[in-house]
Amino acid sequence: MDVLVNATTLVKGGGIQVATSFVVEAEKAAASDIRWHYLLSKEVAAELSILGVSPSRVHVLDGSPARNKIYRQQILELEQRISPDVVFSVFGPAFLKFRSPHLMGLGNGWITHSTWLAFKSLGSIAKMLKQFAGSIYKGYWACQADRWVVEAANSRLGMIRRLRVSPDAVAVVPNSCAALFGEAEVPDAEFPELGKPVQLLYLSAWYAHKNIQSIPYVAAALKDIDPAREISFVLTIPDDEPGLEQLNADAERLGVTRYINNRGRLSLADAVKLYASVDACFMPSLLETFSANYPEAMSTGRPLIASDLDFARAICGDAAKYFAATSPVAAAESIVELLRSPDEWRRLILAGRREVAKLPTPAEKYACYEQLIRKTVA
Repeated sequence: MDVLVNATTLVKGGGIQVATSFVVEAEKAAASDIRWHYLLSKEVAAELSILGVSPSRVHVLDGSPARNKIYRQQILELEQRISPDVVFSVFGPAFLKFRSPHLMGLGNGWITHSTWLAFKSLGSIAKMLKQFAGSIYKGYWACQADRWVVEAANSRLGMIRRLRVSPDAVAVVPNSCAALFGEAEVPDAEFPELGKPVQLLYLSAWYAHKNIQSIPYVAAALKDIDPAREISFVLTIPDDEPGLEQLNADAERLGVTRYINNRGRLSLADAVKLYASVDACFMPSLLETFSANYPEAMSTGRPLIASDLDFARAICGDAAKYFAATSPVAAAESIVELLRSPDEWRRLILAGRREVAKLPTPAEKYACYEQLIRKTVA
């Protein structure tokens, strides 16, 4: 059986981690009756190279097919040459109609379960209208597959309600950590005693719904509530990201530049070390399907401070300290409360260990994907 794995639209964010993890596990499993053909973005190929994974049948696309008909044509020509039994797009939409049976992963919350709260984060009516139109366009292309796999029940329900696809055609496979996290032995974060600097990690690419732009305002509230505490927000935003300039300008205007510590673009191979170097994780996101940041924090023994929204509670349960999503003051108060309670700190870590143990391992997740690939062929 020939399977074409399509990961050409994944150029930043968590999708790169999911695609990389799948390829790693597929190469480990080495199913005797499957010939994998990998069609990758440059970014996914680079991550595999860093991890030392070199599959035998790899094709790297120079750019994303999302806005380029030439790349779409190249993908279709490759499909015609390979003539696969099935195409598996790790995350879609793929922006084209494959001739072969097509299983598509979908993790775009704007398409399946976006809310008014997420739209307001865009900042202007023009941006909201553009996002709304883009979501309709992407939803159209998402419907061009034959079967789908999503990471959470709310995403599945959104596909059924908004895209009118058959419930029988949509499966749920929860997200999890990459194998690197399971293999690492990271000690639980120690409670930071008064006087010790505190680092709060938000590992994320720049998207408006990630709410990174709120962090200077959270820092300003922290400065008012607990001025003696030395706190920094550790970010992983590429230096060429346009939003970074505004973030830094806001931090300077509010007098909280010292609270922002941007490490720049981070590879998956370095992620475990970064988690191990911080004290806790701060996630003010306004829209998620199933961010790997949640289980990554739990598996490395880092307490979570998260926006109080349904998607976060569905994943974290009682393993996070929640705050009102649109209130920087509430976020700051939650951070200070946690830093004043060693019992709560330890409780969150233990609850996180329990929650992450419920999730599939990378190998189990791969097995679910392989089963769905075979089902799509059948």
